[in-house]
Amino acid sequence: MTVTCIGHSGMVVETAGVTLVFDYYIDPAGVLDGILSRAQKVYVFVSHSHRDHLCPDIFHWQERYPIARYVIANECRRKLKRSIDLASLPISFLHHDEDWNDGTMSVHAFDSTDVGICFLVEMAGRRIFHAGDYTCWHFSEEQDVSSVRKARGDFHVILDKIVAYSPQIDLAMMPVVPNIGGDWAYGAREFLRAIRVDTFIPMHMWGRDREATRWELYQNPDYGQCVHLRPGEYSLTPLPLLG
Repeated sequence: MTVTCIGHSGMVVETAGVTLVFDYYIDPAGVLDGILSRAQKVYVFVSHSHRDHLCPDIFHWQERYPIARYVIANECRRKLKRSIDLASLPISFLHHDEDWNDGTMSVHAFDSTDVGICFLVEMAGRRIFHAGDYTCWHFSEEQDVSSVRKARGDFHVILDKIVAYSPQIDLAMMPVVPNIGGDWAYGAREFLRAIRVDTFIPMHMWGRDREATRWELYQNPDYGQCVHLRPGEYSLTPLPLLG
């Protein structure tokens, strides 16, 4: 299984002859065309309608690449139908807590602490989680105590559902966002305490990679590894554990 960072929250996973593209937005290293040109079958995922996760260019890819399916948060439907002929495209829209399966893979959608959903994909014996904008958005230096408590509670409600569904995940990609201030590592730390994740890749760092990759603040010392990918970089997973 190969994972390539496209940029921001855009990630590509290649495994078993299938290419999964999550939340494409920008491609500063110019690597995506090369990846898609060698793909045998492509699935395109969109977790929600924010402009840094939903790029209209993806709907032109089917003209050049073997697009099997677009799997998109239902929350995007209203925005897309203004400019896209949805009936002409192979699109499946998912609400949170819904499942989708086409024989190649199964997808379960979880709710998010922001808009849209997160994805848990099961394929070829692997479980792959892309969080979209799901993390603990507790702006602890700006909000009062009750607001921080609510943000953490909302985060844990969803986390409990993920744990119940899949206590072990092979690959997890999740926002780690230092600009929320305070204990910005809280969401990643709680996620990695609750779930046995083989490989964890932070994303959505808004250029603050050095801070967001302070592994000691959230990596589970007893299990798994954290890997930092810059745009255009890739890793093969699973990798040897970090020392």
